Amino acid sequence: MASQLLRSTFQQTKKLLGCGSYIKHQRVGIRKQWMSQLPKSDASHVPPAFLSAENKWLSLQFDQNQKNYPYVWLRDNCKCSKCYHEVASQRLLQFVDLDIDVEAKSMHVSESGKDIFINWSDGHEGFYPLSFLEGEHFPAFSDPLRQVKQELWGSELQGQIPTFQFSDILTKDEDLFAWLTALHTKGFAVIENAEREVGQIHKVADRVAYLKRTYYGDTFQVTVKLDPNNIAWTGTGIDFHSDLCALYNQPGMQMLHCIKQSSSGGSNILADTFKIIPELQKEEPDVYNTLKNTLFEFTDIGTEFNDFNFRSSKPAFSYDYEGHLRQVSIHFGRHHSMNVPADKVYDVYKALKVFFHYLHKKENMVEYKMSEETSPSDVQI
Repeated sequence: MASQLLRSTFQQTKKLLGCGSYIKHQRVGIRKQWMSQLPKSDASHVPPAFLSAENKWLSLQFDQNQKNYPYVWLRDNCKCSKCYHEVASQRLLQFVDLDIDVEAKSMHVSESGKDIFINWSDGHEGFYPLSFLEGEHFPAFSDPLRQVKQELWGSELQGQIPTFQFSDILTKDEDLFAWLTALHTKGFAVIENAEREVGQIHKVADRVAYLKRTYYGDTFQVTVKLDPNNIAWTGTGIDFHSDLCALYNQPGMQMLHCIKQSSSGGSNILADTFKIIPELQKEEPDVYNTLKNTLFEFTDIGTEFNDFNFRSSKPAFSYDYEGHLRQVSIHFGRHHSMNVPADKVYDVYKALKVFFHYLHKKENMVEYKMSEETSPSDVQI
């Protein structure tokens, strides 16, 4: 058995023979498809629009929802060919040349009703497609992925793990989109019927972005070795953990391709820490605060793709600037010290014990064993 945090999810594996690699996917490639899924106003219908000299913004009324676009932001985001490179999706206007006190002199709508033009006090005529403006608003970010909510799970996911076909992921955009959606909402999915040979992970990765090389290489074989520098390459079970904690930025996505399954063992036990940690915070606040505020030192030393000696110091739970849980770092095989006085060490271990009690609750665990019965094999992400 092995356990690992996915999303961070914890996963357990024993005597698993296979190939694993890490990938951080970029969302740019699916942004346009996400946008196409969102409701849009009739482009031929021009929403009520007016310029406010007092507030220095453009106001548009979309379906009973008024949106305000500050002048300085509009000037900075002009979509004309002089200010914006459409293919590269980048501004051409140099920030040093941006007048942050720019004023709108007048506004008119194109004959098609799909675009707005604004004459600015700096002499420039700004071009703004309504389709672009409708997708932008303040104070929230415009990335459509932010509108897709996480779906927290426990043992009810047993037998209901999102599952996709390898050939469909490679050839059908709608299946690729559905798979990426499942990863974004649940943090875990299975791709069935990949060929039992090295290189299949590259094919999946190439459909999204690229493989991120670690100190284990682009990919690495998880097989039992006589001289392992990682207990994953032994027949030993691994408790709940997140991989590569010695890196300050752990992989955003992990892919495991089952090329050959062992005759016994090889199961994966998964737990959604994005569900468990809020429960821990509510029910065991002292435990939660201890793990959130204690720095653990993680190390990874050995020779694989090359010689390496990595270490990092970070808390078990890390959050982004908005206060959302971003990363969970737990690996008893890799942490050997903690930044607390000697008389506080027992308290930290006690907190870890409580956290692992939560992870091992039956209602929080899902067990899955990658396919060994058919010629094609599974990819677990």
